[in-house]
Amino acid sequence: MAVAFSFSVGTHERHEVTVRVRGVRNRVTIAVDGKPVVDSGGHLGIVMPNVFDFEVGERETHIVSVRLIAQQIIDGGASYIDVFVDGRYAFRQPW
Repeated sequence: MAVAFSFSVGTHERHEVTVRVRGVRNRVTIAVDGKPVVDSGGHLGIVMPNVFDFEVGERETHIVSVRLIAQQIIDGGASYIDVFVDGRYAFRQPW
């Protein structure tokens, strides 16, 4: 199942982060202001790695962490994406 969403990071130096997960291989791509910063290449069946950490900004620097969670059916089957900014939980996106 494909998912794509965007969010802003920064107070004085604003940046737009776009996350996309698509295809049978669950290829994860993350872009900041339209420039690619992460491309997982995709893996069949599971997302590996499932945590992507990167810096956003130059004068106002933030650490963004995108964590993809996909539980097995036996564990409840929940699938979601958690986003953290500077180590603090920001929001959860359904996957």
